[in-house]
Amino acid sequence: CVPQRPGAPALGGVGLELEVFPVAVGDGGAPAGRLRLSETVAVLDTAVPRSATGDGVPRWSLPGGGRLVPEPGGQVEHVTPVHRGVGAALDDLAAGAAVLAAAFGSGRRQVVLASAGLDVWHPVASVAQQLAAARYPAMAAYLARRGPMGRVMMCHTCALQVNLDLGPPAVAVERWRVALLVAPLLVATFAASPVPAGLNGRSLAWQALDPTRTGFPRRFLAGDDDPVAVIADAALAADVMLVRRPGGAVPGRPGWRFGSWLRDGDAEHGRPTADDLDYHLTTLFHEVRARGFLEVRSVDALPARWRAAPVTLLAGLVYDDRARHAVLSLLERHRRRLPQLLARAAVSGVADPALCALTVEAWSFALAGAGRLGPGYLAPSQLRATEAFLERFTLRGRCPADELRACLTESATAALAWASDPLETAAATAERSR
Repeated sequence: CVPQRPGAPALGGVGLELEVFPVAVGDGGAPAGRLRLSETVAVLDTAVPRSATGDGVPRWSLPGGGRLVPEPGGQVEHVTPVHRGVGAALDDLAAGAAVLAAAFGSGRRQVVLASAGLDVWHPVASVAQQLAAARYPAMAAYLARRGPMGRVMMCHTCALQVNLDLGPPAVAVERWRVALLVAPLLVATFAASPVPAGLNGRSLAWQALDPTRTGFPRRFLAGDDDPVAVIADAALAADVMLVRRPGGAVPGRPGWRFGSWLRDGDAEHGRPTADDLDYHLTTLFHEVRARGFLEVRSVDALPARWRAAPVTLLAGLVYDDRARHAVLSLLERHRRRLPQLLARAAVSGVADPALCALTVEAWSFALAGAGRLGPGYLAPSQLRATEAFLERFTLRGRCPADELRACLTESATAALAWASDPLETAAATAERSR
C-alpha cells in the first residue's frame, strides 16, 4: 500500500478506466447483437497501433498515452494515463471515445458504443467469455463453480473506474477510509443498470459473485484503519481463484482459502510462493482497492453527458481536506452497516429515503470541495455538469437507471440511443455553447 506514486502532482492525479459495449445495430438503430471479440480486434487493428504484450491479451496505444484493452465479453476498456486534473482526464476520455467511434464507424457493420453498467439489450447466454489468455478461462471456471454471476460480471457489465492518489502518509489512510465509506452512495447515485430486482444490476452481480473477495474487507468493517493489516487479512480470507503454473493457469476451488494454502500447503500445488501471493492480490475485487493508489470500482459506466459527475465528486471528496473530514464525520457511524447499505443501494438507489439523505449531504460536501480545487484542476463546465446531474437525479431521488428503464419500456432502440450519445471535449462543449 504505497502512499504516493513518484512524481505525482501535489494535489493528486486522476486516472480513468471506462468500459463500453460495441453493439451492432440494424435498421432504425435497433440493437442487433454484441460484436464478437474477434470482430472488435479486427476493427481496432485497422485503426489503432497495437502495443507489445506478454500475456496474450491485445492492447492498442492511443495518441495521448492511454490504451485500449479488450474485456472477456468483447467489451472495450479505455485506460487513461494519470492526469494532473479532472479536466484533463475527462478530455482524454473524450479523445479516446472519438478514436473508438471513428474506428467502429469505418467498419463493415454499423456499430454503436453503448455505455451502461449492464448489457440490458441482450441475454447473458448470448455472449461468451472470449479471451484466451490463461487467466480468463481459469477465472471463468472458478466463478462458474460459485454460480451464474461470474459470466454476468465478466461478459455483461461495464464500469467507470476512478483512480486517485493516496497521497502522503498523513492523508493516505483518510482517503482510503472515505473512498470505502462512500461506496454505497456511489452505487446508489450512479446506477445505470436496471434489472427486475433493482436499479444497479452490475452491483447486484458483484455482491452475489464471491463474498470472500468482493464488497468490503472484514477488518475494515470491524473498525481497523490500518490498510496493510486490512488487506493482508482480506487476502488470507479469500478463496484461491486460480493458480498460475508454467504453461497456463488452473482454477481454484470455493472454500480453499489462501490462508489455508499458506498454512497447510496443498497436495497438488505445494505451498504458495511470493509470486502466488502477488497474483492472488490481483484477484481481490473489493469496492475500493489500494494498489499504490485508490482504485474506486463502484460507479457504473455512464453516457458521456454524465461522466463528469462521479469524477468531480470523488476528486473533491478525496483531495479537499474539509470535504473529506466532513464526510468521514457523516459516514463513520455507518461503517459496520456498509454491506447492508450496499445491498439497499443496488436495489433502490437514492429512492431509499435514508440513503438519499446521506447521499445529498455527502455530495454537497464533495461538490464544495471540488469547487475549491481550482479552475486549472477542474473546469467550471465540469462543476456545472455535476450540479446539473445532482439536480436532475439525486435531489429528486432518482438515478440514471430510472431513465434507462423508462427508455427500455419504450423500446430497446430508445434505450440504446440513451446509452450511446457522442462525447465532446471541454473545448468543443465551450465552442458549441457560444
